Amino acid sequence: MGDTMENVQRLDCPVCGGKGTFVITSHQIDIPYFGPVLETTMICEKCNFRRSDVFPLEVREPKKYKLKIKSEKDLNKRVVRSSSAYIEIPELGVEITPGPLAEGFVSNVEGVLNRVDNILQTLIRWAETEEQKKKAEELREKIKNIKEGKESATLILIDPLGHSAIIGEGVEEEELSEEEVEKLKGGIVIIDNNKKDVDK
Repeated sequence: MGDTMENVQRLDCPVCGGKGTFVITSHQIDIPYFGPVLETTMICEKCNFRRSDVFPLEVREPKKYKLKIKSEKDLNKRVVRSSSAYIEIPELGVEITPGPLAEGFVSNVEGVLNRVDNILQTLIRWAETEEQKKKAEELREKIKNIKEGKESATLILIDPLGHSAIIGEGVEEEELSEEEVEKLKGGIVIIDNNKKDVDK
């Protein structure tokens, strides 16, 4: 996976209004079997607003990816997730949907599990009842077992814009129908340069 030169811009923060505190860093990454993507990170040095996203530089079809995580080897499979993608892990009851604060990233299956684990740790700290805390701790234990190959799970990635993928042997790919794409786009803000307006 090769990187190109970084491009850094400084702007006024659209959140807090800080002058020149909004730093946009972007660089191109070439991902084998996927193609070049532009990875962008936006951080305000004043209010600490942060957002990141991933955009493919080649046209890709909207698809659903499914991977059965059965061994430690599966943890290394590459995951490209843009902010328009849905992530599901049915065995954990996990569903991550697109939204204004959704972040894109380039990682691997283990990285996705670690992100879920971090969310569970936060839930444990803020749990209002012992039952909520116990449930989160049980899910953390399941994640640990999955990473050690003691339990299996299914990672599902769906992107109606075609900006995401799970890459590697054993990954099932399924093209989305136009009807599925339109339904999934319902929760995403899309700027169409041809229409000159915004669909929601």
